Amino acid sequence: MSIGGLASGLDTNSIITSLMAIEKQPRVRLTTQQTNETNARTAVQTAITTLNGLRTAAQALTDPALFGNRQTASVADPTKATATVSAGAAAGGYQLEVTSLARASQASYAFTPPAADGTITLAGGSWSDTIQVGAGTTLDDLVTRINGDASLHVVASRTTVAGQDRIVFASRETGAASGFSASAPGVLADEQLRAGQNASVLVDGVAHSAASNVLTDAIPGVQLTLLATTSSPTTVNVGVPGVDPDAVAKAGKAFVDAYNSAVDLLRKQTANDPGGTKGVLAADPTMNAVLNGIRDALVATDAGGGMSLPLEALGISTGAPSGTATYSADAVKGKLTFDETKLRAALAADPAAVRSTLGDPSGVLSGLAETIKSFTGTSGTLTARVSASDATLADISRRMADLDSLLEAKEAALTAQFGRLETAMSGWQAQSSWLSSQIAALGT
Repeated sequence: MSIGGLASGLDTNSIITSLMAIEKQPRVRLTTQQTNETNARTAVQTAITTLNGLRTAAQALTDPALFGNRQTASVADPTKATATVSAGAAAGGYQLEVTSLARASQASYAFTPPAADGTITLAGGSWSDTIQVGAGTTLDDLVTRINGDASLHVVASRTTVAGQDRIVFASRETGAASGFSASAPGVLADEQLRAGQNASVLVDGVAHSAASNVLTDAIPGVQLTLLATTSSPTTVNVGVPGVDPDAVAKAGKAFVDAYNSAVDLLRKQTANDPGGTKGVLAADPTMNAVLNGIRDALVATDAGGGMSLPLEALGISTGAPSGTATYSADAVKGKLTFDETKLRAALAADPAAVRSTLGDPSGVLSGLAETIKSFTGTSGTLTARVSASDATLADISRRMADLDSLLEAKEAALTAQFGRLETAMSGWQAQSSWLSSQIAALGT
């Protein structure tokens, strides 16, 4: 710690601080530049992520698989069963009756902690398990060990009946063939068995059964998952193969949402309203070019030189005029609207035409994806912008480190300089005091 001004009466520490504040101005400017560049880099990287999300949404809407022949299956009473199409199935309605659900076999035994080390042997139709049991093993410990061993063919639980502790083994498999038994003299006694059961159904009056509650052959090409028995038949409806309008509508909405998110972000980042808050990339020509690029990609030029939005017939547009013949604020911003009803109607009328419009390799969606790639790809303009920011930030860091060294040396020099001043003035003051005392002595 340095205490200045003892000889001179000057606040040398404050003087040094003030002088250093002036010397540090280039360092302050570099700090501001570093903050601005970091914020700009983050904004560009966020734009890249958002635009790539838009590109993914556009590609999903052009994917030929989206328009493949798909079938749907549903159960009129979904509390009794669910249905999914696993292969080409005959379309139509099937009457389903669930008469029984599959269940696993169980074996219950009175449990006595073993007095000595031993084993419990379990045997099923085609398997056997051996469980080592140490002396004094408790029922809770045994249950925990069994349930923690996935190689065993059973699970276990504890129950108490009339004050008696019992262990209940249950097969990991369901069905009538899942039966087993257990033996351990002196440990397990009073065997009580509950047989397993197959699932049984009637489909259009024809009986089917399976060891599990998932049936794959009761309706060819349809997988049934049974949930409960029925008191009366319920209908399984298998749709006609074709385009899944729900999937296409979902992809259409996802695309519009992704596009509007990108527009909102880019407009916010490049905002340059003199009376409002400026964006991080206010008036940035590169980002403005990106915004204009994705807008232009959705517009096509017809043979007569007119401009159109090819997706408008599919419910993707800038919105309809209001009653005053003016467009909404979102439309003015270049955002899209999505009319799902219009898209579904187009699919119902001519699914091939919808597929052709959306999946056209030279269409607007493919063009938009390529446009975004030119911005965000490995050699894209925004990717290059991020790399340039990285180089700028590295250079700023180097310059700041060099300045820090210079400023440290400057402050040390000023401290030493003012220290010498104090030393010199202290000497002058001592000489002045001595001379004053000598002159006073001469006068006497």
